[in-house]
Amino acid sequence: MTDTSPQLPHTSDALFLTDGGTETWLMYKRGLELPHFSAFHLLNDHKGLAAIRDYYRGFAHLAARLGTSFIFDSLTYRASRDWGALLGYDAAGLADMNQRCLQLYRDIAAEAGLARDKTVISGCIGPKGDAYQTNQGLTADQAQAYHSEQIATFKQAGADMATALTLNATAEAIGIARAAQDQDLPLAISFTLEKDRRLRSGETLQEAIEAVDAATQAAPAYYMINCSHPLDFGPALQDGAWVRRIRGLRANASTLDHGTLCQLGHLEEGNPKELAAQYRALKQRFPDMNVFGGCCGTDVVHVELIGQALLTSADSPAVALA
Repeated sequence: MTDTSPQLPHTSDALFLTDGGTETWLMYKRGLELPHFSAFHLLNDHKGLAAIRDYYRGFAHLAARLGTSFIFDSLTYRASRDWGALLGYDAAGLADMNQRCLQLYRDIAAEAGLARDKTVISGCIGPKGDAYQTNQGLTADQAQAYHSEQIATFKQAGADMATALTLNATAEAIGIARAAQDQDLPLAISFTLEKDRRLRSGETLQEAIEAVDAATQAAPAYYMINCSHPLDFGPALQDGAWVRRIRGLRANASTLDHGTLCQLGHLEEGNPKELAAQYRALKQRFPDMNVFGGCCGTDVVHVELIGQALLTSADSPAVALA
């Protein structure tokens, strides 16, 4: 590791790309089994490790070619205590796997020729429970205690930041924000919305962001939306101070219900060109957004078109979501 630190999205107006739907790509494009929808353990399998290297290498080369920063993320989504135990990992083994995942990111960035100041190593955090179920029994204190273990590992491993994806309740988001604050690690909180444009726990996106900020003195560096489609979450975005806290999007390729997309038995890739145009429309409407990737059904094809659309959006007429 060098002493050079990268710019982070909340401290820069630059464009940051990140990866796509890691798990759906590994399952449907490479035919790999993911027990408990978990990918990190594939580092122990020759075939799985080769697939993961191919996956991230494609994104790293894309960012280098387009000249953008890149946030390495997602592989540790289920590398936390409860999910790790289901795969036979104790605390020490799980910490080792988290560290190996982050080191893999560094190795691939170096192979692709990404400059350190454009390489963001993010520790990805997934929800304690199923992201597509209501987990309202989890309190903020319980969430803080649970997620603090993984976040401490990220800090020790030299992560630049952490990203909590697919959260569906404010209590868990508050707990994660406090745990990251204790470690002095910048954090992005990403919520997922249902078809009614609310979190599964019932809050609107505005209510969720404002509640987390109020409970944590605005501890998250920024917020994101993932595992939803622009046609579903787009109408939930309204002008106001709260929406300017949202800097990132990782949308699904399809408007199908997000829980369904992981159980189809095939990859639902949607229309990548249309998705890129929808991202461009959102960027034009909300210029503070500067982190863009994908979720279920997306891969480097989608992110490349998204990146190209965003890099040319300043010279293009505004487009509407349709």
